[in-house]
Amino acid sequence: MRAEDAMKTIDAAIQAAVWAPSVHNTQPWSFAVDDEEISLRADSDRRLRVGDVTGREMLISCGAALANMRIALHAMGHEAPVRVLPDPDRPALLASVRPGGPAEVDEHTAMLYGQVERRRTHRSGFTDRPVPERLVDELVQQAAMEGARLTPI
Repeated sequence: MRAEDAMKTIDAAIQAAVWAPSVHNTQPWSFAVDDEEISLRADSDRRLRVGDVTGREMLISCGAALANMRIALHAMGHEAPVRVLPDPDRPALLASVRPGGPAEVDEHTAMLYGQVERRRTHRSGFTDRPVPERLVDELVQQAAMEGARLTPI
């Protein structure tokens, strides 16, 4: 990939990451670019000291930013190889991602990327209606595809 194209791709991935939802819109992350690698760091100065004592919500927010970066890279036709916790001596460095080889852009990825800037915050209550079993099953499958485990309770 040409250097100019690589920088446009990286800029678009970071812009998508900035749109990620975060706890009380704190955006507790920072990014650094070295060559074609984007580093995602947790910004503990933006962690909610009272509401997020352990930093769990901060990490979930950073995970959303990483997900948006991956979606953007895939939508632009690239694999998005991620290294999670790449340096034990730098605990704030959560992951690094780079535009990889060519990737087929499927309809689902294109749809997700198109929704990145449409995200909204929901602060009102939820109903007590049960979540449809079909949706729960789909969420469990999607989590597994990402290497995570979702346990319905």
